[in-house]
Amino acid sequence: MNNNEHETGIIRLIRLPDLITILNILFGFTAILLVLNNGVDSAIVLILAAALADGMDGAVARRVEFGVFGEHLDSFADAISFGIAPAVIYYAVASSDHHAIVCAFSAAYLICGILRLVRFGILDDLEFRGLPITAAGTFAVLLLYLVDSPYLVTGVFVILSVLMISNIRYPKVRSLTILVPLAAIFILAIVAHFIGFYNWFAWILFILIGIYMISPLVGRDRVPIS
Repeated sequence: MNNNEHETGIIRLIRLPDLITILNILFGFTAILLVLNNGVDSAIVLILAAALADGMDGAVARRVEFGVFGEHLDSFADAISFGIAPAVIYYAVASSDHHAIVCAFSAAYLICGILRLVRFGILDDLEFRGLPITAAGTFAVLLLYLVDSPYLVTGVFVILSVLMISNIRYPKVRSLTILVPLAAIFILAIVAHFIGFYNWFAWILFILIGIYMISPLVGRDRVPIS
């Protein structure tokens, strides 16, 4: 960032992708508020909307305009929507049985997610190192949405935490032939929830993200956890 950018007001630093990132933040924050008002399922669907916004801001930034301001803003947005919000949702769902354990694992998930974001900010790799927090948070809330098993959810949160801070390489998906159909499935999953249909699209998303999570572990050398 040059001296002129340092002296520019905040509003003038904001680009089109940053407006979408701000929408991501609002989805994550509203999801937390919904959890406080016992609206867990709606909160989970808002995390899906946040993931959709996260994908859109990246696509727009690569094809229209981007700046250093937006890169930092995106990390803060991801920390809220895919770090704090899923941890709060998991706590709300599972804490009634084993409060102390759930507190510990939700905190561990959040810390691992933040560490993952910080490492991402200082690296410039062709691939992601460690599971992206967007994939981890989306998979986590989909599991909470689809499966009523606190023990299974706790185990998956532990696995997600480890994967985020691992050195396992995950591909950066930027092909429109993949992103456009994926965005359509996100939209259909959100719509299906609000109109009351059985949410097959949520299951499809859950399976697709699960495939992405295990894809580096199949037929490739594994790298030790950092």
